[in-house]
Amino acid sequence: MSQSEEGRHLRREVGLFGAFSVGYADVGADLYITLGLVALYAMGAAPLALATAAIAYVLTGVTYAQLSKRYPVAGGSQHYAYVRFGPLHGFFAGWGLLLDYIIDIALLALASVGYLGFLIKRATGSGALLVNPVYAAASSALIAFLVVLNIIGIKASSRFNEIFVAIDLATLSVVLGVGGLLLALGGALEPRIPSIGGELPLDRFLYAVTISMASYIGVEASSQVAEEVKDAERVVPKAILLAVLATVAVALPASAFYSSLRGLGEEDAQHPFSSLASRVPLLGPYLGFWTSIVGTLITAASANAGVIGASRVAFSMGRDGLLPRAFCRLNSRGVPDVAIIASGAVAAGLLLVNAMLPGVALLDLVASLFNFGALLAYMYAHATLLSVYIEEGRGPLEKAQPILGFASCAALWALLFILHEMGRWMALAWLAMGALLYLAGPRHRPATHARPRGADGGPPLRRLSRLRSPAPRSRGRRGSRRPSASSRV
Repeated sequence: MSQSEEGRHLRREVGLFGAFSVGYADVGADLYITLGLVALYAMGAAPLALATAAIAYVLTGVTYAQLSKRYPVAGGSQHYAYVRFGPLHGFFAGWGLLLDYIIDIALLALASVGYLGFLIKRATGSGALLVNPVYAAASSALIAFLVVLNIIGIKASSRFNEIFVAIDLATLSVVLGVGGLLLALGGALEPRIPSIGGELPLDRFLYAVTISMASYIGVEASSQVAEEVKDAERVVPKAILLAVLATVAVALPASAFYSSLRGLGEEDAQHPFSSLASRVPLLGPYLGFWTSIVGTLITAASANAGVIGASRVAFSMGRDGLLPRAFCRLNSRGVPDVAIIASGAVAAGLLLVNAMLPGVALLDLVASLFNFGALLAYMYAHATLLSVYIEEGRGPLEKAQPILGFASCAALWALLFILHEMGRWMALAWLAMGALLYLAGPRHRPATHARPRGADGGPPLRRLSRLRSPAPRSRGRRGSRRPSASSRV
C-alpha cells in the first residue's frame, strides 16, 4: 500500500472505553430528553413503555454485536446491507440511518441547551434560553462547535465523550441510588400505573412506546467507529453489549422514579433528570444543580456521537459509490470533513427553520421524526444476520433472535407510521428524496482507494469474502454488476 493511499484511511485511535462511550453517549443520553416526553404521554406507565421498547433494543444490540465481528468497518447496517443485498438496499439502509443521526444531533443539542437553560434559570431566574428563537439558535451554535471539534480529529472527539460519559455514570449512580432511596423514604414517590385502554388511552400508550424507542436509538453507534478502534473485531462487540446493558439499567429505574413524582409540568420535559434530582430530600438543591451541569455535557456528548455516526455513514456511502465521492474525502487529520460539515449543517438547519415554534413543540416535532430511518436500518441489520445464519447452517434457536428482532422493529415502525402524522410525511419525503438521488446519481462504483483496513491497521479487509452473497444479478439500470463482497472491501 502506498503512503498516499495509507493516508486516506481512518485512523485507529479508539479503545474499549472510547467505543463504549460513543455507543452509550448516543443512546444513554437520549434518556435525558425522551424520559420527560414518555412520562407526558404514558404517565405512571412510563416504565412499562420503556420496557416494551427495550425488547427491540436488546435484540438489535445482540444483532449488531454479532455483525460487528464479521464486518468491522464503518457504516453499520448500511455496509451490512450493501455487502449482503447490493447497492440499492445499502443506499436505503444508509439513507435511513443518516436521517436519524441528523435528528439525533438536533434533538440532543436541544436537550443540552434545555439543561443549560434550567441551570441558568435556577441561578438567575431567567428562562430566556428555553424560549424560541433563542432555544433553537443556541442549539445550532452548539452543533457548529461539535462540527469544529470533529474536524480536529477522532481522538479529541472520542476523549470528549469518554470524560463526560464517566461523569454521567457516576452522577446517575448517585441520583438513582442514593436519590431514589431518599425519595422513597421521604414519601415523595406515588407509583401508580393507570389502566391502559381506560384511564390511559391505548393510542396514547402506544405513542409513548414509540417515543420510548427514541431513548434507545443509536445502538449501532459503536460500530460506526469500527475502523477507528484498535482490535475492532474483539472490542466493538463488547462495547455494543456494554452500552445496551448500561442504558437499560438506567432507563427502567429512572422512569419509575420520574413518573412517580407529583407536580411535574410541561417544562420539566425539557430537563427531566434535573427535575428528578432537584426533588431529592436534603440533597435536592445540590443534586439538581449538578445534574443540570452533567445533563448539559452528556447530551452535548450524545449530539457529538451523532455527528460521528452521521459522518461515518456518509463516508461509507461515499466510499461505496452511493453518495458523491466528496463524502469519503479525509482531511490531513484522517477524518471525513465534508461529511461532518454536511451532517451538522442539515441538523442546524432543521432547528433554525422551525425556530419560531414554542420550545416544547419544537422538541416534540424533532422527537416525532426520530426512529423512522433507524428502525428501517435495524431491520436490514436483522435481515443481514439471518441471511448469514442461514448460509452458515445455524440452528432454529439462533435464527430466532434476528427473526424476533426484525419483527419487533417492524412493529414499532408500523406504530410510528400510524401515530406520528408529521413524522410520517417528513420521513416519506426524506425517503423519496433519497430515491431520486439514487436514480439520478452516478453509476455505482466503489471508491477502491478508500477500502477499509484490517483491525490491526494493516492491509484492506478480505475476511468478508467468506460471507459472499449469491451470484451477482444481471446489469440493471445503473449499468454495473453487483460487486462481490471481496471486491467491495
